[in-house]
Amino acid sequence: MLQKVRQIPHNLIFLLSGLLYLWLVVEPRLIYQCFGTILPDAPIFLTGWSFLDNSLRLPGGPVMYVSGLLSQGYYYSWLGALIIVLSALCLCELSRRHLVAAGSCRATVLSSLPAVVLILLYSRYKHPLPACLAVSLGLACSLAFERLPWRRLVIRAMVYCLFAAAVFWLAGAGGLFVFSLMTVIYAVFIGRDFVLALLALPAGLGIIWYLALYAFIVPPKLAFSVLTPFSPEVPQGVDTFSTVLIIILYSFAPLCATLLLLGRKLFARIVQTPKKHSSKSRRKKRRTAGGKSRGFVVILTKTAAAAIPILVTAVGLYFSHDRLSKPLVQAHDYYLRKQWREILELSRNLPKGRSNVYFNHSVNRALYHTGRLPYDMFKFPQTPHGIFLTHEVKASYLTQMRLCDLFMELGRVNSAERLASEILASKNHSRIAVEKLAWINILKRQNDTARVYLNVLKKDPVCRGRARALLGYLDDGFAPDEAAYIDTIRPRMHQEGHRGAWDESIEQILTELLASNPANRMAFEYLMACYLITGRPDKIAASMGRLKEFAYDGVPTLYEEATLVYLGSKGQRVDLNKFNIKRETIDRYVEFVKLRNSLRPENRQIVLNRLISKFGSSYFFYSTFGRVGLL
Repeated sequence: MLQKVRQIPHNLIFLLSGLLYLWLVVEPRLIYQCFGTILPDAPIFLTGWSFLDNSLRLPGGPVMYVSGLLSQGYYYSWLGALIIVLSALCLCELSRRHLVAAGSCRATVLSSLPAVVLILLYSRYKHPLPACLAVSLGLACSLAFERLPWRRLVIRAMVYCLFAAAVFWLAGAGGLFVFSLMTVIYAVFIGRDFVLALLALPAGLGIIWYLALYAFIVPPKLAFSVLTPFSPEVPQGVDTFSTVLIIILYSFAPLCATLLLLGRKLFARIVQTPKKHSSKSRRKKRRTAGGKSRGFVVILTKTAAAAIPILVTAVGLYFSHDRLSKPLVQAHDYYLRKQWREILELSRNLPKGRSNVYFNHSVNRALYHTGRLPYDMFKFPQTPHGIFLTHEVKASYLTQMRLCDLFMELGRVNSAERLASEILASKNHSRIAVEKLAWINILKRQNDTARVYLNVLKKDPVCRGRARALLGYLDDGFAPDEAAYIDTIRPRMHQEGHRGAWDESIEQILTELLASNPANRMAFEYLMACYLITGRPDKIAASMGRLKEFAYDGVPTLYEEATLVYLGSKGQRVDLNKFNIKRETIDRYVEFVKLRNSLRPENRQIVLNRLISKFGSSYFFYSTFGRVGLL
């Protein structure tokens, strides 16, 4: 009893510290917002018998169903952290039981490693819950199989095949891989059943092939990868570190059990060497004499053991920490919630030189919605691909969803509908795509079709309330915020509709929108931003006459600077009556040109630093050096 009491603080300290870290630092709600976009293959969940029935008809479907159900709890960070910790606790306890069966008398600390791996993966905003459940199920079935009383080869082989078929159905090929591997290990080192050891893995492969063809009707190639370390459902990511962690998660228990059993066999003679009676007597006397000091040593040892998993986790977090991972998912969360000012504030805290195209896209959207796009665009890192996410040959789910949202707001609703429909057609369900399609049909005044999508959205446990609210709005009228959103977009839409074709350039898309509605300020500012970022100041100068249509309070700074750059490249003087450029902008341009012309190889860095400090956020600097000036 005292030993159990002494083990409680070890587990509590590590688990509570992990719970607090996941809840307050990682924030699982950010992971939830990544489902379907940044994490495109995260498990989904819908209420109702139809979804459950479909899940039960697929290999690994039950684990994916449970993973999807548990993943809904990530919407609340505290609940998500609790789910992760309890899943880790289950995996660690199963690993500990296997290590004890393999001969380890102190397996508690070593068995904490899977929990450390899970924390490291979640700190990189992966979602290894399906992998965790698949491995846990494989280990649990292995323990159950080894405790069966039947030892005759024929009966044991038949029972193994039944277990293997059940594990493949429940946890896919990944769970079966763990179960079969543990069976082989126990058969070789403990049961001395070499025939079963030789047949276990081939039998497992044969079961996967047979069930894939004749039970689940899926391609065998797909069946062999379900819930393995290399399947889409297991988010290994593009970085090597995450891939290694996923492989460790699957191989930890089999590898440790093998090493322990192998070590026990190799050192059996040393362990079994008889001890002299006199030495036993002396040790017994020492234990009797030093009972109090031994108790102190035990307490000290337990305390040190409790600190080991925490220390290993801290070291792993230190060496694997990516300062950009959390800001990127935070920006995505702010983007979905339309918290534009928070995106701009977050961007100021990014590590120097660290950004990506999606963050740049979010920043430009935030600048537009805060009225700062024509003024502060070059105060942030920019890339020509950031405006319309043209960086991919084949658009990812994240790109498609971002463009869907952008096209909706610009008024190109048919293009948005095509993107959302493609996502929905390629995935079993996407709550974001379903909601977008509902809104698109509301904008097109097709309320009956919108109801169809909203009724589907009601099956999502988290989105159910929002779907019911929108259904109520269709009957009773929209709330002020939703009505304002609709009234903003509808005037921007084409009067006669459009095809939503993809063979048009960005300039064609935006000029078409402006031709349809000359008051579409968003289309105008995005068109001007494209001209700025692609180095076409001539187009900016040619568009200056349209500014009066949008009631700007003077000429935006970046448009002034681009016009001066164009006129300077042509050697033309500025006609203030025509362009209405402020005198201070002209003076700044003259100062910039003088300082730029003073660049020499011997003073390049000094002059460049001065240019960055005074003109780094100007179009003068960007048009000259092709980048934003950031110290």
